[in-house]
Amino acid sequence: MVGGASIAYSSIKFDSNFYNVSITFFGIFIALLLNVQVAVFGIFQRKWEKPEDENLAEIQKSKLEQRRSLLGELNSNLSYLILISCFSLVTFLVFFVFPFRGSFSSVISCVLYGHFVLTLMMSVKRAHTLFQMEYEGHC
Repeated sequence: MVGGASIAYSSIKFDSNFYNVSITFFGIFIALLLNVQVAVFGIFQRKWEKPEDENLAEIQKSKLEQRRSLLGELNSNLSYLILISCFSLVTFLVFFVFPFRGSFSSVISCVLYGHFVLTLMMSVKRAHTLFQMEYEGHC
């Protein structure tokens, strides 16, 4: 939002090359995010053997619930990122085809990129936690 306000204040206007690159950027990210969602689904489908010891079984049950919750949150974030990417792709396509006067399209572009990056960082944090649990075998 601050970036958008500073662009509006300074009247910066992006050229058509910026929108062309943005269309490519979000198109690639849609495919990558769908691929990550498939990988997360693969982790979700993994079966775990129940230990014979009741205490270990209870610990495993707790960790599996934590894992399931984290997978649900990550899936929601990835789905939202895909939605943002699709919306941004269409928005940048409109800005590319129908150039706007003034800095309106530049402000919207800055806000979309900022929102995308912040949501992506949140998703990467959750994915890192999830994959780290898988690598360490804690679940």
